[in-house]
Amino acid sequence: MNAKLLLLGLFATSVLADDPEAWVRQTDLATGQIYDTPITGEGGSYTAPVRVNETGSLYELFARGTAWDTNIYLLDTKLIGTYNPEATITIVTEDDYVRGDISSSSFVKRTRADRPFTVNIHVEGLVDGSSSTAERTVYLSVSGKNYDPVTYSSLNQESYLLEDSNLENGDYTFGPLYHQLTSATLSEGNGDETFTIVRYASYQVPDTILLQPKIEIWPVATANISNVASGQVFIDRIPAIVVSLNDLYPDSKTYVQLYQGGQVLGTVGSVITGTERKFGQYYNPDQTEGSTNVPQSLSISIDDLSNYTPDDGEYTLEVITETPFHSRAAERLFYVTFEVDRVISSRGQISTTELATGP
Repeated sequence: MNAKLLLLGLFATSVLADDPEAWVRQTDLATGQIYDTPITGEGGSYTAPVRVNETGSLYELFARGTAWDTNIYLLDTKLIGTYNPEATITIVTEDDYVRGDISSSSFVKRTRADRPFTVNIHVEGLVDGSSSTAERTVYLSVSGKNYDPVTYSSLNQESYLLEDSNLENGDYTFGPLYHQLTSATLSEGNGDETFTIVRYASYQVPDTILLQPKIEIWPVATANISNVASGQVFIDRIPAIVVSLNDLYPDSKTYVQLYQGGQVLGTVGSVITGTERKFGQYYNPDQTEGSTNVPQSLSISIDDLSNYTPDDGEYTLEVITETPFHSRAAERLFYVTFEVDRVISSRGQISTTELATGP
């Protein structure tokens, strides 16, 4: 393989005279042989006198000083060889969110703790069949980091190794995968996993990180409704209730709905006014300020539920969320079924009146 070095701009006028003595030194890293090739002071294209083998060659650009300066200066160095490992990584999730440049080495993807994802890796430029681990493989490590459960911050959180391996030239597909964070349950995963590919140290080049993208893992949202219990009977106005929402996905729409009858998953009810919460660009297309990138937790008070139950009977109250997962189908976070029976109250009032007016 002929190697060419572009040497334009490497000659500083303060160091070199109009007709300086300069040369490129090629050192064959396999044999140690050295070849010096004189060049002109104008720079330009350089063709190596010796083919570059699989081990590679080190090129050094030297020049002498001016007439009153006899020192020799090393102006530039290049390492060229057939061993030049490259790698690419794609992380596929149901959420199309990406932070950073997807073609760069350090982008960020995200998913929900209960959902699978796939990692695709392509490696090339290694020396197939080489007895040297550094020439034949690159190093892959997968590390985890748990976030603060309240702020969802990674600040001051320790990383821990999940798994590692060596990869040779080729294409690798890992998945479907589920997160391996050290959470109490799968659905409570809150943190990130980082995929790092390292070029092993060799030929005067230290260990070098080629890629380091990561995927953020957010917990599955949960909800709870207080001040109303399953099977409870209301004979008067329904008191104020509180809906607690935890870990709402940063791309989601969540609301509380009510419908008459027992619970039936997938029923479309009446959305309680003031309970809808939208996060992310998808549900806020006209939003000018930056969208949230972390889950959200909040409480909602409902004090007019009686207005949605004009008739006596059984009712179901549900907390519903929509996210990029399951094609943004509605998912139920919580439900409670209760009964409204104002007839009991009316009968009690009639009975009391009759007793009060009797003889």
